[in-house]
Parts: sequence; structure tokens; C-alpha cells
Amino acid sequence: MIKLITIDVDGTLVTPLKRLTKKNKEAIKKAKKEGIHIALVSGRPFTSMIHLIEELDLAQKGHFTICQNGSYVYDNFTRKPMFGTHQSPKDLLIVDRMLEGFKLELSSMDNEGFYTRHKNPNFYTKMDAKINKLPIKTVAYEDWPEDKDFGRFLILGSKSEITRFIKNMPKELKENYYPVQTAPFLIEVMNKNTNKGYAIGQMTKRLGLDMSEVMAIGNEKNDIPMLEKAGFAVAMGNAVEELKVQADFITKSNLNSGVGYAIECLLDNGKRAFKE
Repeated sequence: MIKLITIDVDGTLVTPLKRLTKKNKEAIKKAKKEGIHIALVSGRPFTSMIHLIEELDLAQKGHFTICQNGSYVYDNFTRKPMFGTHQSPKDLLIVDRMLEGFKLELSSMDNEGFYTRHKNPNFYTKMDAKINKLPIKTVAYEDWPEDKDFGRFLILGSKSEITRFIKNMPKELKENYYPVQTAPFLIEVMNKNTNKGYAIGQMTKRLGLDMSEVMAIGNEKNDIPMLEKAGFAVAMGNAVEELKVQADFITKSNLNSGVGYAIECLLDNGKRAFKE
């Protein structure tokens, strides 16, 4: 029996225009009435998730938000982090040096700002800051206090430059961190032990649940650890092929309320509906 549904946000829960469909909202409401926990899972910081939490009426006990690709897990009721795995300013400097020779920029974020050392950030940095609903703040990375913690770092640039970097990715980055491309213009870098699957695993322990009682829905490469862990894995119709091969069921696209469709199948007929 499914007791927790974890839902990726961009490319999954919301439409390409970042809107919630009526069907998705109604399906989540029905799941809540059945006593199912809901966890929104995203690369975004918590502050840029609040409007979705409120629109879905998830600011209640028993519902959660996993932010920055598993770096922080928030209790929606208290709006405070329950736990997390982080990176330090030292890590920020190390990764930034790895970008030498590439036309790429490294940024970091928290709930207050989108940070860059570049006085004139590139288009991709400005765009991602807007997506995350954060103001851009120019800082000297070496000036951060040692006890400052970050969730994800963002490597931002053109598709061609991102592709060139991936082909020449430093061994140190792959061995000491968790880098994953989540858009043509973006590589996200997390603590080596951080991913959406790890965060969900830790959350289920705190809820006293087994991973077999979790249904996960996603669309991108950074959702792979989450679908691998979940008892029932759902890929969006618009998902990347690498994720679809991990799925037990492929639902409709985010433009066609794929989240709502998957939840309705679950509530109406249980897992049997997914196998018809």
C-alpha cells in the first residue's frame, strides 16, 4: 500500500509555463484525504516552493518538501529543515577552479539569494535565478564564513559549452561530488552523498515507512536515484529516456497532467491499474 508520494516539480508537477493544472491539484487533494503523505521534490530552495505548497494546501503536518536535490528536507508545517547534507565555501572554491578554461559560471544559493562572483552574470545565471525566484547577489567566494552551508552548486552556460565540459569533466568532480546535468544549460553539483533517493530514504525512516510504500514521480536524470529507491516508480511521458527505463509505469506528460493521472490510477485501482 502506498503511504507516501514523492513528486518532482519542474517538468513533472508543473506545466512548461510553471503552472499547476486543476487535475493535478484535485488528485493531490484526494491522496491527502486518503491519508497519504505528499513530498514535493525539487532542485529549488524552499522559499521558491512556498507558493506551490500553499496552492496545494500542503502546509500541514505530515507533508514535506525536499529541496536542492535532496540537500535539505523541510517540514511544511513548521517550515523548518528536518535534516540535510551540505557543502562548504571550500567546496565552492574547489569546483569554481575546475571551470577554468570553460565559458561557464558557478553559482550557489540559499533561501535568501542566488550568489555569483561575476559582476555581469551570463544569461543562464540570470535565467536560473529567476526560475528560483531569488535575487542575484555578487559575492567573493573566499569571503564566506567557514560555517556557511550550501545545498547545490550550479554550473551554468551554453549547451555547447556544457557538453564540452561533460566530455572533459575533471575526475575530482566525479569522485568527490555528485554532478548531474538537469537541463541543456545546467549541471548541478551536490555533496557526494546527496541525491533525491537518499533524502527520501532518510525521510521514510523518520516516518516509520518502508520504501515499498513509496511512489515516486519524475522526469529528469536527477530523479533516477528517487525512482530507483521507490517501491513504485513513475516516469512522465516527457521524461528523459534514462529515467523511463527505471520506471514501472510511464504516465502522461506534464502538459497533460501526468501527475494527476498517475495518482488517480493509484487511488482508483491500486497498482493493478498501472499494468493494464
